[in-house]
Amino acid sequence: MTIEEVQARLRAAHARIGHEGRFALTLTLDGREDCYITHWFRPEPLAFEDCRAVGSGDLAGCLAALDRYAASYRRHPTIEEVGRTLGVGAGTGEPDRSATRYYLAAAE
Repeated sequence: MTIEEVQARLRAAHARIGHEGRFALTLTLDGREDCYITHWFRPEPLAFEDCRAVGSGDLAGCLAALDRYAASYRRHPTIEEVGRTLGVGAGTGEPDRSATRYYLAAAE
């Protein structure tokens, strides 16, 4: 498998999860075929970035784990998207307090 094919698989998985965060693929360069994939994301808009392990082992196993991860991933709507759904703060480009309040009420 070429690096371009691996990149295409990573891009396709990233699109399937709604382009949330980023994937990192780490490969060993000592002759073994070890690798691991992680997903870096922000759980909340103002939070620090968090990391979730997606897969480890050989490249084929990592890519299979990536496909399973993307298939089971549940995209989280942004505060702005929830506000637009509820008709609050639409079109301003900035979340307002009422959109945040509705977001918290909808999340509970």
